[in-house]
Amino acid sequence: MGLTQEVVGFVSRTRYRDIQPEVIRLAQGFILDGLGVTLAGSTEKGSRILQGHVRQIGGRGEAMVVGAGFLAPSAKAALANGASGHAMDYDDTQLSTSKESVYGLLTHPTVPVLSAVLAVGEKEKISGQDFLLAYILGVEVECRIADAINPRHYQSGFHSTATIGGLGAAMAVGKLLGLKEEPLARTLGIAASMASGLRENFGTMTKPLHAGRAAENGVTAAQLAEKGFTSAVNILEAKRGFFNAMAGGYDETKIVGCLGHPYFMQEPGISIKPYPSGSLSHPAQDLILDLVKMHDLHGGDIESIEVGTNSNVPNALIYPMPKTALEGKFSIPFCMAVGVLERKAGIAQFTDRKVRDPKVVELMKRVTL
Repeated sequence: MGLTQEVVGFVSRTRYRDIQPEVIRLAQGFILDGLGVTLAGSTEKGSRILQGHVRQIGGRGEAMVVGAGFLAPSAKAALANGASGHAMDYDDTQLSTSKESVYGLLTHPTVPVLSAVLAVGEKEKISGQDFLLAYILGVEVECRIADAINPRHYQSGFHSTATIGGLGAAMAVGKLLGLKEEPLARTLGIAASMASGLRENFGTMTKPLHAGRAAENGVTAAQLAEKGFTSAVNILEAKRGFFNAMAGGYDETKIVGCLGHPYFMQEPGISIKPYPSGSLSHPAQDLILDLVKMHDLHGGDIESIEVGTNSNVPNALIYPMPKTALEGKFSIPFCMAVGVLERKAGIAQFTDRKVRDPKVVELMKRVTL
């Protein structure tokens, strides 16, 4: 059995009754978190621009654009909601099954899948059980593929949430539409050829767009496959397919026999973010917040802040002196400075005004990696 067949067979045969109560409980929590960050993110400037673009395009009103008060075609609602869900970089992050992988270099699993399921689910008037099942299966596929791909994929510049999130979204929507194994394989083939998203866009409005496009691509791929649209049916493992073209390889042992055994959200798990910033900044944020509270430190008390790291951190947190809140989410100096001065790291701290505050700017200059 090929790897693509392994994935689509799992999606096709799994029923709601097969899912353990613990997985249902975990999924409900991640869905609530995803809805919360989507609603909050819908107010961001980039989200409003995209909502306006979707409204201008028009079309049949099939699904709600969260926080915007209008209906749009399901694929476009998924686009807008996916971008809103990732707008604050507050959405959950998958962990890794191996010590060799670096935390933060995998995907934000919920938003692409949830946005696609919300849009198509509303259009198709699905049940709550069907909603949960599709979400769980989509997230499982997304996480397993991200865990298996050669790390070169991320290290060379691809944003995994953008490229792999669409595959999870496609499987979730395919499940909602009742697709069997062959059309599900075509769904993957279509979605894989739509996969894109580059990390040079971190710290801009285009990073959240990646999650929106992943959700939209998943919807579009499944809807096309349902109508008979063709594609390769071995897209994951093929010589010119997803894993080889996008990363130069993969570890099939992280997929074969692993899907649902256990579910990824059980082990190794999915982490709900404590801060609305790049996840590789979180260990340092934990420490700086603990230190300033423990020792009652203030900006004037600090001569310098040295942050120990590895090569992956500056490859992801790319702004030494950010100018905007979006850039600040990917800046260790800003995260350290605002942590000292504000003693918090929430939505209110990641604003353009805070990034440009002279006191913050001055303290950022004293941070080194």
